[in-house]
Amino acid sequence: MSRTPSHSRAVLLADVAEMYFKEGLTQAEIAREIDVTRSMVSRMLTEAREKDIVKIEIVRRFNYDPDLQQALQETFNLEGAVVFHSPEVSRRRYLTYLGAAAAQVLQPYLEEEGLVVGTAWGTTLGATIEALEVEKSQDVTVVQLVGALGERNLIFDGHQVVHRLADKLGGQGYYLNVPYIVDKPETVESLMTVQGVQETMLQMKKCDLGLFGVGSTDLDYSTFYNAGYLVLEEMRGLAVHGAVGNVCGLYFDIQGSPTAREFQRRSITIRKRDLVTIPLRFGIAGGQGKTAAILGALRGEYINYLITDSRTAADILRMNKNS
Repeated sequence: MSRTPSHSRAVLLADVAEMYFKEGLTQAEIAREIDVTRSMVSRMLTEAREKDIVKIEIVRRFNYDPDLQQALQETFNLEGAVVFHSPEVSRRRYLTYLGAAAAQVLQPYLEEEGLVVGTAWGTTLGATIEALEVEKSQDVTVVQLVGALGERNLIFDGHQVVHRLADKLGGQGYYLNVPYIVDKPETVESLMTVQGVQETMLQMKKCDLGLFGVGSTDLDYSTFYNAGYLVLEEMRGLAVHGAVGNVCGLYFDIQGSPTAREFQRRSITIRKRDLVTIPLRFGIAGGQGKTAAILGALRGEYINYLITDSRTAADILRMNKNS
């Protein structure tokens, strides 16, 4: 194969990538082939990835537990459950596994025409969206179901989740351009009169599918607390009212009953009565510190399709039997 200086930069980078990834040549062999240094070949491979000349696809295959899946579905009357085996890994790596498993489950659902998808926020949804590989469709709507966390929490924020998912699906987003929590109930009432807010709230009622993480009130596992959005006093106040977790910022106790009502009167999010009318409500959650929150979400019917790992699934079933 002839490589001449007349080749454009993009062609040269593609040639180098092809020799390395497809032909199996070493960087030293490529360096001799095109008459450059080995370190320059290394930089070219990095540049090829940065310019999307090289795209790496990782196909992750999971082992599933059909017995736990069936037990969850029958115990909580779910539309579906996916339970995968996860090795002992860090929380960050675990989120990668969880997101990849969820993406595989969600792919066929997200390719339906005319779909309206409601989303919450959080690191779990971020990992799921990152792992998604779907065909783009202009006929998809993504709706933000929870008010914003603010600029300091862009990774977790609902705006960012909607933007990234709408971009992946090739659809349009409806944003809830108000804070999640405000100073008093009267502020909520005032903001709810804003036309843009009313339009998004109307779209919430049209959702065919919801994508939710499940938040915990355990301080070590609370996104709100660890991101600095809710202070310790507020977290303690939620615990006093028996809150174990939330879906879309809607807090509930271990039985799944709404709680912390005064706090909720200051929050701007989808109403529970609208949330439970969404036909498919995917809860993507798992790991240490999440068991009670997921159990409450299942009992309260905040979710009706659970994606989790085998250890978490077994813990949920055990806790449900004992409480």
